[in-house]
Amino acid sequence: MKLKCKLGIALPVALLATATVCWFTSDYCRFGMWEAYQFVRPVPARCKQRAVDLDARANQIEADAKLSLKPGTKKADVTAFFASEKIPMDSYKLAGQNVVSGQIYVKGLAECSSVACGDDSALIGVSVDVDKNGTVISDPTVVKMYTNCL
Repeated sequence: MKLKCKLGIALPVALLATATVCWFTSDYCRFGMWEAYQFVRPVPARCKQRAVDLDARANQIEADAKLSLKPGTKKADVTAFFASEKIPMDSYKLAGQNVVSGQIYVKGLAECSSVACGDDSALIGVSVDVDKNGTVISDPTVVKMYTNCL
């Protein structure tokens, strides 16, 4: 048998034996192997499309917020913006400043799960500072983030 053929058989057998021993003896090794698998596994097309759709939705909300929630916008128009985007609105005081905000929660898909971000659930949040009458006094802030990441 040639050396190349022997290595072709011996190397995978040695790696498999090492991985098996490691799997049964160390939690850290199991986590490392799972992380390595997640790194090299192909990402399903449905997950890629979901990420693209989430980014597009966040970008659209941000563009709409910048157009609709300019400084000087009245309370009725702020309420109309949140209603048109189907974002539940909440008002509160933060460090002496009145804030209007809302979040949309997006449930993740099981096949999109990863070590770092669980099932890929996310949220898109919009907030804007207002005065005591509900008139916008600053530019809106739009945030997109995954909610169950390590």
